[in-house]
Amino acid sequence: MKARDSLSLKCKLHHKGALIEWLKDLAKSNLAVTITFGSGRGGFLTSPSKRTVEEILRKGIKRLNSLCYGNLVKRKGYSIGAVAVIEGNTPLQRIHAHIGFELPPDMSLIWFRSQVIKVFKPSKWIEQRPHMKKCSDPHWINYILKLGQEALVPSCCFAAKHPNA
Repeated sequence: MKARDSLSLKCKLHHKGALIEWLKDLAKSNLAVTITFGSGRGGFLTSPSKRTVEEILRKGIKRLNSLCYGNLVKRKGYSIGAVAVIEGNTPLQRIHAHIGFELPPDMSLIWFRSQVIKVFKPSKWIEQRPHMKKCSDPHWINYILKLGQEALVPSCCFAAKHPNA
């Protein structure tokens, strides 16, 4: 039985390694964003479900695509790169998401940051303005996958497709 458990662990580690390499190729991240969800109304802390958070992220990334590329999103399939992870599913942690964005090559980081603030502005479930940091660390994928690949949100992970690529 121990050999089987060891083999299972080796398989999981191999898949995680392959996943990390795939993600590093998927999003050459220029901007790391953390969005905190929850609402502290009336002295009670309430949090949205993971499904609600996933929907907010998916719609937000779709809106960012439209702001960056306009009609070319539908006509030519252009897209910004994005990798999203949801964390904080326990009652002791606030649910939050980490997103890595790959911006279009000709786009200003300052302009893109302003669009992220516009799209993920504080609302019913978004607690505060997103925390953003220019991402120059190639190991940020390891950080956001600290909970394992189960934290990934496949419906919110997109490969970049830019006009000049």
